[in-house]
Amino acid sequence: MTRSLLLSLVLGLALSSCKGLFQYSPNEIRLEEEEKNLNVRNIQKINAQPVKDSFRFIVVGDSQRFYDQLDDFVSAVNRMRDISFVLLNGDISDFGLNREFQLVNRSMSRLNVPYIAVVGNHDMLANGRLVYHQMFGAENFSFTHHNSKFICMNSNSLERGYDGTLPDMDWLASELSGGTEQRNIFVFSHIPPFDSGFDQNMVQSYAAKLSQNGKVRLSIHGHTHKYSFSAPYGEDVKYLVAGSVGNRSFALVTVNNDQYKVEEVAY
Repeated sequence: MTRSLLLSLVLGLALSSCKGLFQYSPNEIRLEEEEKNLNVRNIQKINAQPVKDSFRFIVVGDSQRFYDQLDDFVSAVNRMRDISFVLLNGDISDFGLNREFQLVNRSMSRLNVPYIAVVGNHDMLANGRLVYHQMFGAENFSFTHHNSKFICMNSNSLERGYDGTLPDMDWLASELSGGTEQRNIFVFSHIPPFDSGFDQNMVQSYAAKLSQNGKVRLSIHGHTHKYSFSAPYGEDVKYLVAGSVGNRSFALVTVNNDQYKVEEVAY
């Protein structure tokens, strides 16, 4: 056997034994099967929970590069009881990189309850939007839990140049009209309508649709990294901005029939 052939064989064996350890490009999309389609799979887990009138869910935003704080968040949630699910409300990643999504999911997968993720503006950078589609699924989706409907959507208007496509108001109107069986509707998106990243030409239409529905309790957001709870468009619908992972704060929402309570929790 020649020296060059021996070297080739050794190199081939080394590379085959290290499969998955190398990242060829920071913009590549490479997910394991268990990392794909997580929202659909976790919604199935939520739907399998026993039916009851009163339940609690947690909302947090902007995990980005806050990996140590995210581990602490997971530990804090796992010490709590009677939580139905966690919603990560956008900016999963900082630069839209495959590896960032994987690191966040690695931590969030240690939760004792299912988690759902909404797309954020940072998640639309680089190939982030494609990674989000593969890892979590559709950007606009809804599900029901007990007596409530949860509508999740992409409101990152700036990343589309305010071209009128985000948020998708026709889709939202359809989802709102389809919530007749539920007592409550909660609407989630990353950027709140009072932020410049939301298309300001669509704010009044968005607020009116929620207010006129009669069952929408909260419009829930992230992005600002700071907790707030307000009624900027009238008292019919309150607007909740959950705290961020980096600021070690999240929102705890308790639903009891058609009543709800919101608390900020520090960890």
